[in-house]
Amino acid sequence: MSFREKHLWITIFATVVVWAVYFRELVDRLMHGWIDDPRFAMVMGVGFAGALFVLVVIEVVLTLFATFTTPKVDRETKDEREMLAAYKASHISLMLLIALVISLGILLWFNGLFRYALFNGPGAMVVLANVMVACVVVSELTRFSFTLYLLRRGR
Repeated sequence: MSFREKHLWITIFATVVVWAVYFRELVDRLMHGWIDDPRFAMVMGVGFAGALFVLVVIEVVLTLFATFTTPKVDRETKDEREMLAAYKASHISLMLLIALVISLGILLWFNGLFRYALFNGPGAMVVLANVMVACVVVSELTRFSFTLYLLRRGR
């Protein structure tokens, strides 16, 4: 397995684990009525910062491990196949992100049209911000996964 493939697996693992825990916590707090709590934004903001920190630590530690277990030649070379796979995956990821953001915009338009049927209350902007983060996370997971798929298929 090439260094790029190892790094993609590391990134997929870290992203899924960290954001699954974060969004599970968000949903749990929403289910228990925290959206009306004035501390909701602060608690979720601290949780978001903590998730980013843990994500960086996991990525750094596992990437260092992958670096030490991969020959130097394999780490330094990046062939056209890897660049083309990354380019194709980035394009698909961008199209998905655009579709998700447009869908979110349409949802919010309907929300305003029907007088805040979905998002209302002091924590509504926190929920909206987290939905936008989820869109980015899904888009990035698509990019990582599709790049890995193209690299493995191209062998």
